[in-house]
Amino acid sequence: MTTPDAPATDPDAATATPPHVRRMIVLMLANLALSALLAGLMLAFQEQLLDYQLAHLDLPAGTDLAAARETLRSSAWSRVLPVALVALAYLWVIHGLREGQRKAYRQVVYVSVVVLLVSGLTLLQPFPWWIRAVNVAKALVVVALLFLTSRPQVRSWFAATSRRAVVDGFSS
Repeated sequence: MTTPDAPATDPDAATATPPHVRRMIVLMLANLALSALLAGLMLAFQEQLLDYQLAHLDLPAGTDLAAARETLRSSAWSRVLPVALVALAYLWVIHGLREGQRKAYRQVVYVSVVVLLVSGLTLLQPFPWWIRAVNVAKALVVVALLFLTSRPQVRSWFAATSRRAVVDGFSS
């Protein structure tokens, strides 16, 4: 005979990561995945991207196309390293979010605003449609993340006197 499950009395339940913070983390990881996708596509289709950019640049007559192509090539490679660095930074910020650190919350807001601005600026650059599509998707994810961070329950979780600090203070 089975007995009904008793409600869990987990002492860590009071300090568990709330659902809205988990949603923030999912959106951050979605943004990171889109960034990695974009970097991978730019490397995989690097020659086509360079051809497109050269065809759409306003270059003065007599410009050395080989030099211009190499300059564009180096900028394409420079997009991979930031994605790797952002991945490491995101892991650190995600840890802080789970801990209820206000600093991590502020970092999410700042990084989201920067990503939104950069994604918007890339729409003004000579890039093919697929780069623009990924940047629009990134912008939509970041807008959702900024909307979520503005919710009262999220702001209260990361208030200056965080629940974490209060709970830790009572446990001693």
